[in-house]
Amino acid sequence: DEAYAAIHETIDRLIASFCPGEFAEDWDLDEFHANFVSILPTDLTREQLGEVEHVDQLRELVVGDAISRYDAKEATVGTEVLREIERRVMLSIIDQHWREHLYEMDYLREGINLRAMGQQDPLAAWQTEGFNMFESMMGGVQDDFVRYITHVQVVADEEPRPAVRNVQYSAPEDPVQGSGALRAAASAAPELEAAAAGVAAGTSAAIAGAVAEETQVPVRVEETPGRNDPCYCGSGKKYKLCHGR
Repeated sequence: DEAYAAIHETIDRLIASFCPGEFAEDWDLDEFHANFVSILPTDLTREQLGEVEHVDQLRELVVGDAISRYDAKEATVGTEVLREIERRVMLSIIDQHWREHLYEMDYLREGINLRAMGQQDPLAAWQTEGFNMFESMMGGVQDDFVRYITHVQVVADEEPRPAVRNVQYSAPEDPVQGSGALRAAASAAPELEAAAAGVAAGTSAAIAGAVAEETQVPVRVEETPGRNDPCYCGSGKKYKLCHGR
């Protein structure tokens, strides 16, 4: 019912924008057809719309075409699947439009006090323009909802998954229970012990090598000669008069 109401109201907004009068003389059918096709998929041509003479006939024609296509999509996709798609689409659209509406209300609040310079009551202007912006947001939500729902294509994966056959165990043939498991463990015990011994020997060698590498080599430090001793460079001068300065 909500989808039907959204389709009706979206079409009414298009008619009010581009076909405001009751008769075709006041209509802009070119713009109406272009915007109608962008929102709702249809096979109605511009020539078919030009044959209509009254606004009620125009509304009945386009609404009937949109509803019939929507019912055909529901029959193809399934009622429950389409309801779930509609809920997800509507939540996403409301979230997007509501955030944009809050940003616009912030911009309006920043400059609303300037309306007093134009002899307007800022509070009345805030209420009036805020309500108009809210109505515009709700109309945009319905238009986007109708656009997405009528254009969405649902592809069902009907290929069954391949059956699993020829399953083989990578474990021993006997179950890991009872005497079979005990015999397998007993037969593998010598090999496990040898492997463990090899690992232990390799680990001991690695540790010994690491300890040997970490052993620090003592560093020799030459004793500094006294101030009155001969300098170590061989110049014959005292150390304090040569390199000891």
